[in-house]
Amino acid sequence: MTHDAAAADDELDLTGDADPLLEVVLADALGPYLGALSPEEAEDYRRLLAIFITTHPASAPLYDRLRARPPVLSESGTVAREGAGEGEAVAEPGDGTFGGRR
Repeated sequence: MTHDAAAADDELDLTGDADPLLEVVLADALGPYLGALSPEEAEDYRRLLAIFITTHPASAPLYDRLRARPPVLSESGTVAREGAGEGEAVAEPGDGTFGGRR
């Protein structure tokens, strides 16, 4: 029995719903090399890294944990801490304290 690489690539749909996290990771990894690689080489490396990140036993659990995290806020603001009840004192912004202690 032989391994058909083209058939294996067809089973992985990497062009469907683009994952923003995966796009950021790939852009970060390939960015420094885009000037040195041809567009075909860049696309080959992009496909290889995407498959590796999402399926390899060492990287897939890390990738899944990153995907499970809440999105990073794009601007500053007040964020509720986990476990903080509504009745707990919260430090006013800019008072120089941490965790509401004074």
